[in-house]
Parts: sequence; structure tokens; C-alpha cells
Amino acid sequence: MASQVNTSEHEEVHYCEVHPDREATLRCNRCERYMCVQCAVQTPVGYRCRECVRSQEDKFFNASQSDLVITGTICLVLSGIAGWIIGQIGLWLLLVIILGAPVGGLIAEVALRAVQRRRGRYMKQVSTAATALGALFPVIWTFLQAGVFVPRLDVILFAGIAAFAVYGRMAMRG
Repeated sequence: MASQVNTSEHEEVHYCEVHPDREATLRCNRCERYMCVQCAVQTPVGYRCRECVRSQEDKFFNASQSDLVITGTICLVLSGIAGWIIGQIGLWLLLVIILGAPVGGLIAEVALRAVQRRRGRYMKQVSTAATALGALFPVIWTFLQAGVFVPRLDVILFAGIAAFAVYGRMAMRG
């Protein structure tokens, strides 16, 4: 009678490269690094480590730091102008809702064309924050002048809708 050998006694235990206290059950199919379940990123070709996924994504981002400054500045200035106009006119809420998304899309398009459609890893976050800050200019200006926060629902609503539209446009490819 042949004796059965317990294979679990002969298997070597590996640990995650990022979390050395965790047992690794997977290997990156690109760099062969051991990784725990938390570090694994599922891709169409199998599991990869976060470093390999990030290096692959970096090929799609070609913007420089100055491109981030340019897009942020354009979004800040244009949304500031739009927010100031809305603050002066006092548009109806329905009109603000209708105009917010197209104006935000236009702001994003101008910013993208200014940097020749180059993409940066944090471009959509910078552009969105600059748009929201610029559009809130009338509320911030009133607070700085009078020291009192005056909640302008039309301006705040416009800032949110325009910032959301900028984020969506910056996230799109092309």
C-alpha cells in the first residue's frame, strides 16, 4: 500500500510584498510579485499588483504640472465670471438648473482645448475644485466684505451643477 504524502507540509508560504504580515495567495501576472487579496487588482488578463496597474495607467496621462495649473486657472476664472453673472442677475432656480450643466461643459471644453486635450491623473479633481470655488465667488465675496454668510441658493446650486459637469467632461475620453 502506497502512503499518501500531505502536500500542505511541502508547500512554501509566501507573504505580500506590501503587507509582510499577510500571507500571499496570489502573484502578479506581470511582475510575479506575491500579493495579498487586498493588493490584487483584477484586470481583463488576470490579477496584477497596484504598481503594475499604475505604471500601465501612466501611459495614458501625458499632461504636465503646468497643464494642471492652466486648466485650474481657466476653470476658476470662467466659473467665477459665470457665478458673478448669476449673482448679479439673480436667476430663477429652474434657469440655473438648466444652464448649469451646459456652462460647466463649456468651461471644461475651453480648459481641455487650452492644454491641447492632454490628460493628467488629477486633472478632473483640480478642474472640479476650481470650478466650484470660482462659481461660489459671489458668496465668498459677500462673506469677505460683510463678514456674514449669505446663502445664495441660485449660486450654490449653479456651483454644484457646473462642477459636476466639469468633472464628467474631464473624465470622458476624447
